[in-house]
Amino acid sequence: MTNLTQKLAIGALALLIGLVVGWAVRGVTSYNTSTQAVTNYGSWRVACPSAKQANVNCEIVQDILDSQSHEEIVRIAVGKLPTGKSALDLVMPLGVALEPGVGLVLGTNPMVTAKYRTCTQQGCIVDIPIDQKLQSALDAGKDGKVVFAGANDNKPIAIPVSLTGYNDAQRAYRRDEAKRASWYWRML
Repeated sequence: MTNLTQKLAIGALALLIGLVVGWAVRGVTSYNTSTQAVTNYGSWRVACPSAKQANVNCEIVQDILDSQSHEEIVRIAVGKLPTGKSALDLVMPLGVALEPGVGLVLGTNPMVTAKYRTCTQQGCIVDIPIDQKLQSALDAGKDGKVVFAGANDNKPIAIPVSLTGYNDAQRAYRRDEAKRASWYWRML
């Protein structure tokens, strides 16, 4: 190898290293830790609090509205419990029959049922831990329904759930959670 070829190879390598380091530094320094973000993906949205809020996580949310009154009937949120495990939280309207609990059907899978955890001014809350079976049903992207009973007549009511955009929202959720938690992922 000639002297000129060695200098060109060293220069190209130094340029490449400089570009990679500059790109990584740009990612770390341009990430604003106080910014909150909400991004829509089909029927779902990813809501992330600022990275400065240590004990709060991003979540994937869908609000199901009444077609006539446009009031929220059910709020579905996928996120993490304080234990670190993933869960699907349902916030049901006040005035539901508490004893039977809530059922969730996705695609052709059997119904998953859960009891109400508590009721607040916002509604009655149900936590459904996401196991591998439920995660597979969510990933399959087949629409489903939430089934609950009204307090007055105890008749089952089925509310349709759309999984349109869920997989894109899940990818964004994982990416955004990683960026909130680690400077390494902010580089990328």
